[in-house]
Amino acid sequence: MSAPETMEAAADRSFAIERTFNAPVERVFRLWTDPLLVAQWWGIKDCTIPHCVLDVSVGGRWRIDMRTLSGALYRNQGSYIEVSENERLSYSDEPDPEIREWAGKPPGPSRHTVTFTPDGKRTHVHFEVTLASRADRERLLALGMRGGWTQSFDRLEELIEGADHAA
Repeated sequence: MSAPETMEAAADRSFAIERTFNAPVERVFRLWTDPLLVAQWWGIKDCTIPHCVLDVSVGGRWRIDMRTLSGALYRNQGSYIEVSENERLSYSDEPDPEIREWAGKPPGPSRHTVTFTPDGKRTHVHFEVTLASRADRERLLALGMRGGWTQSFDRLEELIEGADHAA
C-alpha cells in the first residue's frame, strides 16, 4: 500500500474537532490530564463521571465511566500512546463490549489525538479520532460520537469560563 492510499484510508476513518479556549496551553493541558478536572467536563451534557483514573504516561491506562441522566453507564478505557506535555496527547479507546448500542458487535479500538497549540493567552485544540474502519466511523458518527465530543468541549469551555469569572 502506498503512502497516499494509507493517508486516504486514515482520512476515511477519522473525524476532527477544533476549538480555541480562552486559557493558556499549560492550563488546558492540565484540564486534559488531571482526573479531578477531567471529571468536571468530560462527557455529554448532564452526565456525571463516577470513576476517572488517568495514568498519563506512555503505556499508562486510563478509565472514565460516564453515567447519563437516564442512568445508563458507559465505561471508557484505553492506553496512552504519546504524551508530550503542553503539546500533544494520543491515546487508544477500547470500546466496552457490554454497551447496548453495539448490539453484541462493538467497534474496533480507536486512536484519539489531541494537539495543543498556544495562541497568545489562548489555546487552540485539534482533536482527531481515527477509528478502526470506515464502517466504524460511519456507525459511531450515526450514534452521535461527534455531537458527544462537541458537548464535552462545550463543558470544558464552560469550566474555563466559570473559573475565570470565579477568580
